[in-house]
Amino acid sequence: MVKEKLKQIREELSKSKNGIRRFVRTSFLIVVSLWVMFSYIIGVNTVSTYDMSPALNLGDRIVYSRVDKKPVARDVIVFKKDGNVCISRVVAIPGDTVEITEDGSVKINGNLIVEDKIYSQTYPNSDYVAYPITLKEGEYFVLGDNRRTGVDSRYYGTVQTDEILGTLLLVIRQYNF
Repeated sequence: MVKEKLKQIREELSKSKNGIRRFVRTSFLIVVSLWVMFSYIIGVNTVSTYDMSPALNLGDRIVYSRVDKKPVARDVIVFKKDGNVCISRVVAIPGDTVEITEDGSVKINGNLIVEDKIYSQTYPNSDYVAYPITLKEGEYFVLGDNRRTGVDSRYYGTVQTDEILGTLLLVIRQYNF
């Protein structure tokens, strides 16, 4: 009877050890998968300026794809410029010619672009960029949606492919009640 009880205790202990091993192994795989995902595939950041208002508000959390480094026009990208993480909308891609006129219009390849949800004129800043500008391979021209106060390619020039961190996937609104 004592032998049977010992045998039963050993079996339960063995099952318990297997359960703990399985838990540790599964937890390790989850942690490694999350680390890989957030290091190489997905990025998360917080909007810290009004440059993209009203599309993105101060304090909103954004999720972006680190895999997509070849954005197209109208994509919102996250990039690093002069050590700062910035968020802007791509208006021109490599090979395009950009002109921002004195009357506040944006022309791409000679065509006036119509942008919905942009509520102010886009005035050039000729102190930094001479128009028209033709983008070379690996260069993107970006503008914030808040054209009145946004700091974008009108001030720091084009965004290079190697400065792009990723393309916006998701916005998590920060509501202040």
